[in-house]
Amino acid sequence: MSESYNPDEFPVTGSSHKDRTRVPETTKLESLKDDVVRNVSIVSDYLQKNGLPQPSFERNAPLTFIPPRSPSHIQQARQDLMEAALKLFQLASGPIEYIPNLALGYHYLACLRWLTYFNIFKKVPLEGNIHYAQLAESASVSEVQLKSISRMAMTNNLFHEPEPNHVAHTPISALLATDHLMHEWARFMTERSALCASKMLEASITWPQSLAKNHTGFNIAQDTTLTFFEWLDKEPKESERFAQYMQMIRSTEGLGLEHLISGFDWASLGTGTVVDVGGSSGSVSIELAKAFTNLTFVVQDLPQNIEAASTSLPKDFPCLAKRITFQGHDFFKEQTVKGADAYLLRMILHDWQPEDCVRILRRILPAMKKTSKIIIMDVVLPKPGSVPAVQESLLRARDITMLQSFNSTERDIDDWHALLGDTDKKLKIINVVHPVGSWMAVLEVGLESM
Repeated sequence: MSESYNPDEFPVTGSSHKDRTRVPETTKLESLKDDVVRNVSIVSDYLQKNGLPQPSFERNAPLTFIPPRSPSHIQQARQDLMEAALKLFQLASGPIEYIPNLALGYHYLACLRWLTYFNIFKKVPLEGNIHYAQLAESASVSEVQLKSISRMAMTNNLFHEPEPNHVAHTPISALLATDHLMHEWARFMTERSALCASKMLEASITWPQSLAKNHTGFNIAQDTTLTFFEWLDKEPKESERFAQYMQMIRSTEGLGLEHLISGFDWASLGTGTVVDVGGSSGSVSIELAKAFTNLTFVVQDLPQNIEAASTSLPKDFPCLAKRITFQGHDFFKEQTVKGADAYLLRMILHDWQPEDCVRILRRILPAMKKTSKIIIMDVVLPKPGSVPAVQESLLRARDITMLQSFNSTERDIDDWHALLGDTDKKLKIINVVHPVGSWMAVLEVGLESM
């Protein structure tokens, strides 16, 4: 379920920059309507033929519209459907309604923050409903405030009123009530991420032109001179919340490990060795080892992290212990595993400034043999307007989040070429694959013969 990724040419029906300039506006509504009808038919037929439930707003509706392992053309049809529907809304609302519609966003965030703080989601019964007065008493909040905030959230399918003055769950609110990590993700986003975002301007005014890691919206928001991770080290509760947030982020479909599995020809390595640099708990190597039984893996991370990680191997796969080893290692120091077939860097380099990334890559370079590969899985930002807006907006959000918290950014393909060139002129990108549904791309990097 992957495709070669060319950021300059990513044809998507009814959504590319070329389409926007070529199709006269008098026909654009009809064109988008046809896109919606065609893609609804594709995904609806697929669901029906495979005995899968159709999406709905009913309480027990499926949480995922299209299963993650569906064929790539079905996932693409889903993306095209969302893109066309978004463009139809934008055309129908027009420029004059842009600001009023934009205002909804921060109100939704404020309502979500209020509802998670007072634990409202878990106080609403999963089946049936509850009167506002009873719910307000249970949460020790104002009934007037509860009613206004809940009804605002309802306009975004969060809760509903099955009868006057009674609250009941929708699929979204029920998910927040039953999934602890999802609930904590919502709290972290509304209490920390949104606050950092709101201080982005103040950071630029206070530290013009600075790229220092402690000159960010985060620093203004928390009134600290520490970097984000230095601050976390001194705030155990916040560190725990951030760990839960990251656990939830990494489990989302856009970051699913199936995209790494499909994004590179791992079988071509034969009985080779893969070094998982900065591999944390080893979850990535575990999934790769399950899928490719001829490969062996070395999971590297800081010594204090690797001790706990070494106990993470699943007991129902005892054979993995023979093919996965754990090793304490600082990736700013010289790579100790020489001649591996692949060195994997998944979600590592985007945390660091270019000069730091160069240092990390240069520590690997002396360990490589002529046929070794460096496999980088990270965001590759598309050229503006070259991919559907529903996809590009998520990538841009990740990019700007890095700016607000770390003063770093995600990279486009030109940035990746430049980074590798600064590391060593022999390092070249062999292939870039962007699996359908993935937030990240897989870059295959090798040594060019000089």
